[in-house]
Amino acid sequence: MATLFNMRHPHRSFAVPVPASLLALLGSGVAAQNPGPDLILQDSLVLEETDEHYIGQPLALFVAADGSILVSDSFAETVMHYDANGRLAERLGQRGEGPGEFRQLGGVGFVATDVAGFLDETGKLELFALAAEAHSGRVRVDMNNRPSSFAVWRDSLWFAGVNPVSFATYGTMALADLMNGTGDGEQASSILLNRGTAPAPYAENHPLARSLSHAFLDVDDRDVVLGFTASPLLLRTHRLSNAVDTAWIARGSRSGEPDEDELIERMRGAQARSQEELRSSMFDFFASVSFVRDLSRDDSGNVYTLHQDSDRDEEGAMTGVRLYVAVSRFDGDRECGDTLIPTSDVGVPVPLLQGRTLWILDRRVGRGALPDITTVVRRFTIDATRCSGTVR
Repeated sequence: MATLFNMRHPHRSFAVPVPASLLALLGSGVAAQNPGPDLILQDSLVLEETDEHYIGQPLALFVAADGSILVSDSFAETVMHYDANGRLAERLGQRGEGPGEFRQLGGVGFVATDVAGFLDETGKLELFALAAEAHSGRVRVDMNNRPSSFAVWRDSLWFAGVNPVSFATYGTMALADLMNGTGDGEQASSILLNRGTAPAPYAENHPLARSLSHAFLDVDDRDVVLGFTASPLLLRTHRLSNAVDTAWIARGSRSGEPDEDELIERMRGAQARSQEELRSSMFDFFASVSFVRDLSRDDSGNVYTLHQDSDRDEEGAMTGVRLYVAVSRFDGDRECGDTLIPTSDVGVPVPLLQGRTLWILDRRVGRGALPDITTVVRRFTIDATRCSGTVR
C-alpha cells in the first residue's frame, strides 16, 4: 500500500462527516429483499498517523471500556493503541520472537479492564497490561485449540473456534488463571476448546472444512450464543452444556451463508486433481457465499450478526468487500434482514460489534496531488425496532 500512496497523515485527530453521497447511495436499502435494521451514525473519528507510525494493513478493531481504540496491524506486526480522541498513545508489541513480539499477528484478541491479549498465529497469546502499556506475559496456544474469537464476561475469558480433533467449539477460564498461567511459551496450553459441538460440515475431512473453522460467541449470565463463519444457524447453549436452541440468521440482499447439505455435498464430491484446481475451487466458493464475521446481542433478545461478501482476484486476495448487519431472534419475534454498511472501496473495512453498537474501521483516500490514506473509525447504533434498511 505504501508503494501506491503517499503515507503522510494528519498529526492530529478530528471528527469527519461521512460523505452525504455515500450515505444516500447505501442508506435507502433499495436492493434489500428483506430490509435490515436502521443504522444511525453517532460519530466519526480520524486516527492519528505519522510518517513513522501508521496503519498499513489493519486486521482487527477493539474498543476498550474507556473508549480507547486498539488496531491490530499485520503490516508492522503491532497493535496501535489510541485514546478516545483518536490520538496515538502507544504501540503494543512489534515484529520479532521475543516477549511481547509477534511473528505473525492475527486478527484475534480481547480487551478487558486491565489486560489485553492478542493472538500470534504461530501459537501464542501475548498479554499486555493496558494501564502500564507493558508486556505482562505469554500463554501458549495449541493449534487444535486455537480460538477465532474471544469474549470477556465479568472476571472470565471465553473463546470460540473449532477443534479439528474433538469438534468442540468453545471454552472458558478465569482471567486470573490466564494471567497466572503465563510463562515462556513452553508450558501446556491453558486455552482449551472443550465444550459444544460444531455443525456437521466442520467434521468433514476436507481442506474447506478447516479453512472455514471460525466461530464467534456472545456470553451473558444465562447462556452462550454461537455463530459459525459458514453457517446460516445460530446456536444457544447453557453456559456449561450443549445447545438448547437454534435460530436461522435473518436473510436479505447478501449472498447468504451456504446450506449445510450443499456444503457437505461439495466436500464429498469430485476431488480436485491438483493443488491449483483445489485452490481455484475454494476461491470460487469464497466469492459465491457470505461469511459471518462477528456477533453480539442486547438485553432485548436481539442477536446482531455481521456478514461479508467479497470477490477474489487471480491471486486469491479479497476485493470488493461488502459488509452487512442483520438481526435475528431465538423467540421468532421481529427479525430484520441485512443492511449494507457504508464503506469506501479502499482496502478491507474492519468491523466490530458491541451489543447494538457497530464500529467500522475504514480507509479513505484524499483528493490531493499525492493522495493520503486516512484511517477513520465510525460508530453506528443499530436500531432493531425499525427494519427499513436506512442509514442515517
